[in-house]
Amino acid sequence: MANEITEQGYQSLRNYIQSNWKYIELRDASDTAIVRLSTDDVRVEYTHAEGAQTLALQIRIKGSDTEVSSTLPRTFASSAIYAVATGGNAYSVEPFANSFTMENP
Repeated sequence: MANEITEQGYQSLRNYIQSNWKYIELRDASDTAIVRLSTDDVRVEYTHAEGAQTLALQIRIKGSDTEVSSTLPRTFASSAIYAVATGGNAYSVEPFANSFTMENP
């Protein structure tokens, strides 16, 4: 009979995710990518406390940011986490409880 993973095991998994799943993508309502940013980008920040059970990222973008300015207006509806800068498969997709529309500045 298998035992449950220990708390240290879960923390090791969270550390691996934070170190290796390095790209966050914002998507529209049809799951089309709007922008994918590295967690090293100054606009992306982990906001959870060290050792927290839930990992949390905050992304701050503006309508004047070059990645999005030419595609506005756009409705942002979900985020996805990747290990690669382009292509690849999303490891996690999270719909937003409240989608929002960004207009031209």
